[in-house]
Amino acid sequence: MKKVLFLFNPGAINLRHVLIQEFSKKGLSVAVGLSEEEIAIWQNRLPNVSFVQFDAFSGTSVGLLNNFKILLHIRSLLKQKKPDMVFFGNVKPNVYGGLVSRWLKIKNIYGLVSGLGYAFIEQPGVKRTFIKHICMRLYKLSFKGFTHVFFQNQDDRVFFIQHGLVDDVRSSVVNGTGVDLQAFAPQPFPATLTFFMAARLIEEKGVFHYVEAARQLKTKYPHVRFVLAGNIDTNPSAITEEQLKHYANIIEYIGYCSQMAEQMSQSSVFVYPSYYREGVPRALLEALACGRPVITTDNVGCKETVTDGENGFKIQARSTEALLNAMEKIIRQPELLHSMGLAGRKLAEKKFDIHAVNAAIFQTVQNTCS
Repeated sequence: MKKVLFLFNPGAINLRHVLIQEFSKKGLSVAVGLSEEEIAIWQNRLPNVSFVQFDAFSGTSVGLLNNFKILLHIRSLLKQKKPDMVFFGNVKPNVYGGLVSRWLKIKNIYGLVSGLGYAFIEQPGVKRTFIKHICMRLYKLSFKGFTHVFFQNQDDRVFFIQHGLVDDVRSSVVNGTGVDLQAFAPQPFPATLTFFMAARLIEEKGVFHYVEAARQLKTKYPHVRFVLAGNIDTNPSAITEEQLKHYANIIEYIGYCSQMAEQMSQSSVFVYPSYYREGVPRALLEALACGRPVITTDNVGCKETVTDGENGFKIQARSTEALLNAMEKIIRQPELLHSMGLAGRKLAEKKFDIHAVNAAIFQTVQNTCS
């Protein structure tokens, strides 16, 4: 029986547990590295999976000593579990895990790239340029040893190929993480027109554009609701609680949302005005599956979820005016809700079924694993 090890950033198992479960059903011995808190949550939900405590990715420090400790922790874990194949997801696991796996001569190494993140956002600045340069060098060193790399959108894959970080033979695109079409099903629209945004509360997700558009629309359409969900973040560009208080009479801030399907049922339109370097945001897929129109940007990763005017609106990134205009179109034409919601559900069924996404990953693994 081949042994498989999955290693992600904290919290990522929420997006990958179906993939892990489906691998365990294929007759493989599956292990996952998680924090102690996550193991307590998931060990009963994934009974055929073994867990090992691993906390190395939980910190935010980028110092040399901390990075060296991460490498040592990964090395210790890999030597302990002796996997036949490893799966890494997110930036640090892909980079550090890939490097250590190469040193240990593990034959079957797979990377799941769920967006490129902060360093690859196109903004001026010496610091960001330096971080991007370092990340690209590390990716190049790490990905040399990968058997295959799965991207969530073609833009990211092309970028990596063009910069010599990975080749086209050892890479492919899958449709995000997929969405569970049974857990996220269409529900009747609420009586009150309600816009809903759920995201990390950082500037690059477009939070300020959303709350400002809501502020302007609320004066014209006082009956419309505007809801915002997400944890207060530690990122340098994080939105603070104090800033959110300025919009308390306009935005209904509900904190972290653990029941997205229920919240979608209480919403009419999902808004995601991100200019972050996304993979394919899961929240957008959940909105499509729930039959909700989406308003998002022409940004990498987001644009894959919208055919403009059919299942929502695709707007210019970083533009409050474009967002406001799209939201107002739906306020003035509420009949769009049903037609766009139906088109979104059909798109989710055709392209983003989580079982089809996972089957594509497993098929590639079968074809490439030695």
